[in-house]
Amino acid sequence: MASSLPAPLPHDDPAPPRWQQRKAAATRKLILDAATDCLVEGGYARLTTVEVLKQANVSRGAMHHHFTSRADLVSALIHHVLHKRLERFLSDYLSALKDTDPAHAIAVATDVHWQSMKTPEFTAFLELVMAARTDPELSALLVPATREFERTWISEVERAIPHWSGASDQMLLANDVAAALHLGLLINRPFIEDPARREAVRDTLVALVKDLFAQSKG
Repeated sequence: MASSLPAPLPHDDPAPPRWQQRKAAATRKLILDAATDCLVEGGYARLTTVEVLKQANVSRGAMHHHFTSRADLVSALIHHVLHKRLERFLSDYLSALKDTDPAHAIAVATDVHWQSMKTPEFTAFLELVMAARTDPELSALLVPATREFERTWISEVERAIPHWSGASDQMLLANDVAAALHLGLLINRPFIEDPARREAVRDTLVALVKDLFAQSKG
């Protein structure tokens, strides 16, 4: 006798995998954000799987599914904090840009660069840098990842700020000067109490970058 049950409705097979992928990606991000918080709040010494589990409020099985060891977690975290900062920089820069005037673009980019260095992800990166000085295993993960990221950073900045087209060397110099000065200002911020003094340093940087841009087009 033929079955009276209706035939199953066709369904989109890729849907469950896509849902699972989104869930897995969300869990992974949750763990990496928790690891970032651990670094910011307690330094590299506090970056343990136990502390991250507590911060993320996920199961040990979920952690092991994504990161089978502390080294796996640290490696992923390095990429996470670096690229999250880049995404924030690009998003904030494009949001703040009001016109195509090169001087305006340089001022905006310089300010957004400074703001990006006051984020949790950059603080986490600094904690990794300091720990890597005396940790060869961490250094072996951090140095090549950072060098590769720098190439991505420069490429994305060139794309976002096309005014530097044909002047890659000058743009790289401007980027290096901004990074060095902002890092020094960030580290010394607790000791430079006068806000006007800090602002003067940043104004000087903007003027210097504008001068480098003018030289590149001269």
